[in-house]
Amino acid sequence: MSVNPATTELIIRQLNQAKQLGITQPETFVRVYKQILPIINNNQSYAIKHWGIELIYETFIKDVYQIRNVDKVDLAIDSLDTLTILMNIPITIQQQQQQKQQQQEGQAREGHDVETFGQLIDISLIVYKLVFKYISENEGCNSLWSKLTELKNSLVNKFQSNYPLSSSDNSEYDLMRNITTKLELLKFLMTVIDYQSRTSVIGEPISKVGFSLNDVPPNHSLIKYENMEYESSTLFTTLVLKVFYLDIIIPPLVTATLNHCIIILKKKPQLALHLLKAVEQYDSNKKKQSNYQSVDQFKLARKYVDRNIRIFLSYAKRNSLIPPNMRASLDDQINALTERGVDLRRKHIFSIEDNNIKKRPFEGFHNPSKKLKIMDYKHLYTLNDPNDKLNGFDFSTVPPQTCARVVVNALQKASVSRLTKALEIVSERYKDALTQATIEVKQEKIDPSFANGANAAVITVKKESTNEYDNDYEDDDDEDDYDDEEREDPSFSLAPPKELSFNDKKTHISIIIDNFFKLAKINNIDANTSNGMKKPEIKLEQSDDSINKDLTDVAIKSFNKDTWVLLLTRLATRGMRTVAEEDGIVDKVPDDQNKEDMGAMIRDAIFKFFIENIHERVDVVIEWLNEEWFSEQTFQQNRKQQKDNANGTKILASQVSTPVYYKWANKVLDSMINYLEPNDKRIFLRLLSDLPMLNEEMLQKIKSLCFDPGRSSIGFLALQFLSMYRPPVKAICVKILQELSESDQEDVKEEAKRKLSRL
Repeated sequence: MSVNPATTELIIRQLNQAKQLGITQPETFVRVYKQILPIINNNQSYAIKHWGIELIYETFIKDVYQIRNVDKVDLAIDSLDTLTILMNIPITIQQQQQQKQQQQEGQAREGHDVETFGQLIDISLIVYKLVFKYISENEGCNSLWSKLTELKNSLVNKFQSNYPLSSSDNSEYDLMRNITTKLELLKFLMTVIDYQSRTSVIGEPISKVGFSLNDVPPNHSLIKYENMEYESSTLFTTLVLKVFYLDIIIPPLVTATLNHCIIILKKKPQLALHLLKAVEQYDSNKKKQSNYQSVDQFKLARKYVDRNIRIFLSYAKRNSLIPPNMRASLDDQINALTERGVDLRRKHIFSIEDNNIKKRPFEGFHNPSKKLKIMDYKHLYTLNDPNDKLNGFDFSTVPPQTCARVVVNALQKASVSRLTKALEIVSERYKDALTQATIEVKQEKIDPSFANGANAAVITVKKESTNEYDNDYEDDDDEDDYDDEEREDPSFSLAPPKELSFNDKKTHISIIIDNFFKLAKINNIDANTSNGMKKPEIKLEQSDDSINKDLTDVAIKSFNKDTWVLLLTRLATRGMRTVAEEDGIVDKVPDDQNKEDMGAMIRDAIFKFFIENIHERVDVVIEWLNEEWFSEQTFQQNRKQQKDNANGTKILASQVSTPVYYKWANKVLDSMINYLEPNDKRIFLRLLSDLPMLNEEMLQKIKSLCFDPGRSSIGFLALQFLSMYRPPVKAICVKILQELSESDQEDVKEEAKRKLSRL
């Protein structure tokens, strides 16, 4: 959206006057600050937003205006919306190219640079601390808690990206660049982990323990101990410790992580074991040289990372922060690192010949430039090294059948994300070529019938490069006439598709299902072999000049390893839906029966896929059953409103029947209960808490767990959990516990009474 520079300058002058008023009259600053925030939020000019970032930075970080702590908390609460808006300014490749051009021409930028984004992170860190403390001391801050969570999630998600830089064609390159931002985000992550987990100081007491989950009331309605601990543990193990499991060395990130983790060893014993195991498994000699490091840089990286790990472990050992069961192995690691360091000091590190150094396989493109330097099709599509002799191969000598076979095989083996990135580069080159100046191309052969006046010698092609093969015109009039006839004939139409029989449809549905599950299993294998690294999603870019914006309002805006679940469930719940099945009609018309059978095929396939591995596929079944319930609710509510002529009248979910959902939810519970192990409490509670609706028939199945000596704790815990956190089913759970309290088994009877007494 274009912004008038004159208007922007006028607004900034007025904002400076308002700020000056707050400085000269400090008692008015808080009011002035609050009045400025809506202007920053609603104005499209980045210059105004950048001015706002500077103001907020001066307020919270530089403390220029010397405001009271009480007022600072108040301003932090008001700043949440603004920070979330500023944090999510999109940065695309086109924007970055525009920013470079603006910087060269001395114009104002239209997006964050690394320094500005670093300021935003620092501000968010202070605001998060102030608002989290405020919420912990005050109940009923639901809206405030949602805003704080949104801000936190926005920053956490950016730790795995290169924001504010755009992603490159190579994940390795993305890991090695923008380290400054990653270090700032790491500081924010460690603060979140510190605040959202319990503190238990190991060894000598410290004077300032700092705020933590210990300072939050145990019965707080929003800050749940179990949820906070789980989130902290997940952030720590999957994001913070990820640097130790990479196959390359990033010295600044490893060093910063070790420095932050001293706090974890001292104050968070529940996380210390994960940390020490990651450090124990880290061996710099097994890491590969990055394609963006020289051999000397790689040698130095190994040396200094080894030294930092040795210092970290020695400090932990000296202060008795290592658990007894890990002391022996970590002592061995300290000794090995010490000997390695002594050996390196005896020799010159650069003179040591190390034949074991292996470079990481290059995953990017040797020629990723999005600018087309030479205007021809060869350079448009060339992504490998321009000096590669392979580029000189004349592919026109290859028979068309062989050429087609080579292309098809290559496409089948190519990574989807890599192919998408390659097409994106070619697309950007093409756009760049279109913006270049008009190109004049001389024609060697021109039909006299087409040549008249100035067009006889030169043809001007605007915004388009011409292929040399396009300049060959045929002089044969018969061929020209034939082409004209082909162009002008409007009567051609495709033949209607052949109607498939029900068995043919079942066969095709079966093939679709099989292909989706093959894709799911391939994705799972890839995930297991990639050291827990998250693969990039293939995002569907949204055009700014879209004809109809409704066309972009789709359910799937990015393709990842779980998208197949959504596609299959939508196919079953919406594509194969019939009114007869939902109404329980026995004698159905053939079309309805056929649709019901095909829908059952899809559901049964998802169900069997879940049963193969209930521990890792509980997310799949939750997404499926939620889609089942939602679809039935939506269709049935619409039918009920139309039938009663009550358009716009709200209908309660309990007033609508969902037989298909209950049928499959019962099957899932029956099977899962059979496969549960004593240590599967978490996944069972996850399933029960995320299912959209529970009835008495489903909850009665939990009774069988309560009578099983090895798994009774799961059953009782599930009933207690549902009673506390799902009020609609509390009466049913209490009823089941009362039935169990009258059991003839003494242990079951006592446990049921104990649970009832706590409700």
